[in-house]
Amino acid sequence: MISAVAEKGYQATKITDIVERARVSRSVMYREFDGKLDCFLAAIEAGRELIMARVAEAISEADSAASDPSLETVLRAISRAYLERCEHEPDHTRAWVMELVAAGPRGVEVRDRYLDGFAALMKEIDCRYGSGEARSDAHYLALVGGITELVRRQVAARSPSGLPELEDALTEAAVAMLR
Repeated sequence: MISAVAEKGYQATKITDIVERARVSRSVMYREFDGKLDCFLAAIEAGRELIMARVAEAISEADSAASDPSLETVLRAISRAYLERCEHEPDHTRAWVMELVAAGPRGVEVRDRYLDGFAALMKEIDCRYGSGEARSDAHYLALVGGITELVRRQVAARSPSGLPELEDALTEAAVAMLR
């Protein structure tokens, strides 16, 4: 599903594209999912879980490496882990940052949850390593939205290998907003 959407776009992807790539029959596809949208949203969620697990590992590693890691150390670890995962999974990254809204209202809802999850993480980081106090949810959403836009532009340029080069920009922006 994800590779078909990354290649063709959500709207142009057909059930035939999905079952051919998955090497399953249409009946198997429909036994697992109600249709293209359900399959796409499930794939996006699976990718989101992988990214969030890797980011959680990066935070834990930063905590283990220093008894009292700085805000910048933690945010750099998060930025690096996120960008490396995005580079390693370019089809998923393209699907979520470029195509999720093309899936209509349910796609927008999933995208909002995706961004809200990252914003909640930034709020936790701010409270633990940054200002020590929670700010408005809009503050964290603005940070995450800016990060997402930088990633989207890199992906739109068909250059996912350049994602790690955004590490400094993402880290500096996050530090500035959470200091």
